[in-house]
Amino acid sequence: MTTVTLRKEERKTLGLQDGCVEIQGSSNEDSIFNSFYGLEAEEKNLTEQKENLKALLQQLETKAKEEVEKRKRKVESLNSEISELKRKCKKFANWVNSDSSLGRSKADL
Repeated sequence: MTTVTLRKEERKTLGLQDGCVEIQGSSNEDSIFNSFYGLEAEEKNLTEQKENLKALLQQLETKAKEEVEKRKRKVESLNSEISELKRKCKKFANWVNSDSSLGRSKADL
């Protein structure tokens, strides 16, 4: 078995390299943790935004359904009014026509 002994300069260089590796390792860990916490915060923000948008969508859908029902009732009401007006017009048209016929019949006599 051989023993390796480093010269003083080599030991100094190796010590500096070890320090750099520790700093890089620490920096790498910090970077990973910062990335993790950044992503965690972004996830929380996006989840909150998603929930707010879902609630807004629900409100808008409800409002749209209410508006559709309101319009349906308005159309039904107008159809009913139109039917009633047509009935009245027909009644008066028949009355006017029958009265005119009676008037002519009397005039013919």
